[in-house]
Amino acid sequence: MFKSMKSVFKKNRIEFGEAFSEFSKSLTLIIDIEQLKDNVIAKIREIIHVDPILIFLHNPDMNRYDVEEVRGLAVDGASGMYFFPEEPLIRWFTINESSLLIPENPAVFSFFNERERDILTRSHATLLFPLMVMNRVTGLVSMGPKTDGEQFSDPEIDLLNTFLGQAAFAFENAYLYQQQKTRLKKMYRADRLATLGQLAAGAAHEIRNPLTSIRSTIQYLEKDLKDTAKRGLIVDLIGEVDRINDIIEGLLSFSKPGKPQRETVNLRNLLEQTLNLVATTVRKRRIDLTFEYSSEETTFMADPAQLKQVFLNIIMNALQSMEDGGRFKITVALKRHEGFPGQNKTAFLIAFTDNGVGIPNEDLDHIFDPFFTTKKDGTGLGLSITYGIVHQHGGDIEIESRTAEDSPKDHGTTVTLQLPIH
Repeated sequence: MFKSMKSVFKKNRIEFGEAFSEFSKSLTLIIDIEQLKDNVIAKIREIIHVDPILIFLHNPDMNRYDVEEVRGLAVDGASGMYFFPEEPLIRWFTINESSLLIPENPAVFSFFNERERDILTRSHATLLFPLMVMNRVTGLVSMGPKTDGEQFSDPEIDLLNTFLGQAAFAFENAYLYQQQKTRLKKMYRADRLATLGQLAAGAAHEIRNPLTSIRSTIQYLEKDLKDTAKRGLIVDLIGEVDRINDIIEGLLSFSKPGKPQRETVNLRNLLEQTLNLVATTVRKRRIDLTFEYSSEETTFMADPAQLKQVFLNIIMNALQSMEDGGRFKITVALKRHEGFPGQNKTAFLIAFTDNGVGIPNEDLDHIFDPFFTTKKDGTGLGLSITYGIVHQHGGDIEIESRTAEDSPKDHGTTVTLQLPIH
């Protein structure tokens, strides 16, 4: 009887392994990274009951491995968790290309630096698996101890090795797909905005000439009016004409932003000056403002007036989205990846993150279009002009957002600027 039970167990394990292998291969068909992370964690817990589980993925912008998914550990407890490729932990996995059971390898654990050991301790890391693609570490999966208190068995580790080997390629495929999708989106946006810019410039010139005549005529008629009430109407008319003229100026700024007058600019000081301009609004709206500058670089060549306009547009949009208070965070770091054609491969990465109402997904593709606005009294030119200024500086701008309806606990908007250091 014992022999028959053993054979049944062996048969079930073989069947599970075959089904599991098919599932692993199907992972490469998933192109949504969020869905992929959910599937990977679900399958890990199907194989073995562990807690917590953390997935670190390579962030090419920051050239580090950021924690991208956390299960079984407070999200706040995972803040500040990342590894650099030149540090001992990633170098060890690059050389060994194998999993690491920390309790059985105290010497390896002591080889890691103090910051890495602190992260592993905080995350209750017991078993670590590298995500390897072509001898390159693209990520890391950290698992806590088994919930039943038992030790990890060799068959469990072997099965996880096989599965996470497939998962590594799945994450790489998903990342490459998203990267290509982003490139096509940027090309389409640039073409669309270039066409709109040409139309805007033509329309602005056509409107400006008759508008000048209208204003001059109204001012001429004003001289012959003695009725105070009517003179008040004339003043209102001139005000409306001036408002139209301001919109035309905005259109011209969008279609052909002024050439940046570059000079040496201290980015940190410029951001602090801009924040001082909105300090009163921040206090009135009871907004918790955080400013983190983590780059050793502070200066670069740019037009300070134009960049202050960019920062002010983005910050005011964020503050206006948080009428009842909220959290607003500005972070500055250095990007050491890709670079820009013909330029230095270093750029400032500036992220403005709020937990406001968010922008509906259907509006995100049009957020930079002139006259597109979700505000009652907005002109829809602020972000259009911002886009033009950033690109005149050889940079890039991206916006990610979630509404309260889509994500009640994690809504808000992040605007990310990349400004190259020339």
